Amino acid sequence: MRLSVLAEASCGVRAGVNPICTEEREPVSNSDPAAAGSARVTFVVIAYNEEEGIARCLRSIAAQEGLSSYEIVVVDDCSQDATQSVLSQLMMELPELQVVRLAANLGRGAARSTGVRAARGDFIAMVDADIILPPDWLARCLSSLEGRDVVSGTAVPDGDVGFLARRFKLEPKVVPSTTRTTGNNALFRREVFSRVDYDEELREGEDVALDHEMDAAAVVREVVPGLRVEHRENKTFSRELKWLFQSGLGASRHLERYREVRGPDVAFGTMFLISILSCLVSGGRARRLSAPVVCLAGMSLAHVASKFEVRRDPVGFLGAAATDCALLSSYFVGRLVGHIRLRFDPRAK
Repeated sequence: MRLSVLAEASCGVRAGVNPICTEEREPVSNSDPAAAGSARVTFVVIAYNEEEGIARCLRSIAAQEGLSSYEIVVVDDCSQDATQSVLSQLMMELPELQVVRLAANLGRGAARSTGVRAARGDFIAMVDADIILPPDWLARCLSSLEGRDVVSGTAVPDGDVGFLARRFKLEPKVVPSTTRTTGNNALFRREVFSRVDYDEELREGEDVALDHEMDAAAVVREVVPGLRVEHRENKTFSRELKWLFQSGLGASRHLERYREVRGPDVAFGTMFLISILSCLVSGGRARRLSAPVVCLAGMSLAHVASKFEVRRDPVGFLGAAATDCALLSSYFVGRLVGHIRLRFDPRAK
């Protein structure tokens, strides 16, 4: 194992940020020595404070059927927990593993872009650290690439209810992603990234922005029917609240930037309108709050019902819906703050 320091420009890291340190191993071919140094498939995994789940993710990658020549590039976005220690131990177990550690927390866009630049494969697989791939994921993706540039599977449970699934042990439904190419698991032909790239300025929502870029560049992509991956999230309640607030900020930017109205935009608009109208109602505070509270409760019930099999556990469903009220509130506050920021600073788009 070699320790080296790469210049900022070599990984596309924004100016003004310290260089990154990367722990490297030469990619090892399992059965094709001639391919060493130019891995056929590069799995890029971005990680920030993923000490609990990243080992499961990387082992599911190494257990893929039919692997010949491959490498795994983990971009550690300056984790503050024991992620780096866990990765150091895994490097002894997985010789194909390379770790790139960013010297500052730059966000998901910069981390993904760094991983793409470090990749040497003919195909690049993006996999989030809280995803566990089925053994046939790569084989099915490769067979589905004919006539396409990008393919992906569907994460179960859906990304915005991972905390609820773990906390209340509800049975998730298979829900299609809101984007044509999900950010948590996708296989790209390498040449796609000569036409598009992740926005390094985005700390979240980088997959939505890339999806719009791929639309503009006529990149052909598909979600493979029936291909499911396990989404096993490890966020605490406080981290989930923070993440949904950040997601709200990003969703505000996407609406302003792309002018594409999605389901979450309708939900926020409805909640905002009811909240404004309730302020105009005469009467006490309780009366004015009743409409927004009822609206929020209804949205939470509908949201949880759309993501889980509610009949199997009605008590857990009600607990999840009550918790979801707090989570949705954090998201809506993020939306409001995001739109206010954009009014005063249009450059944030």
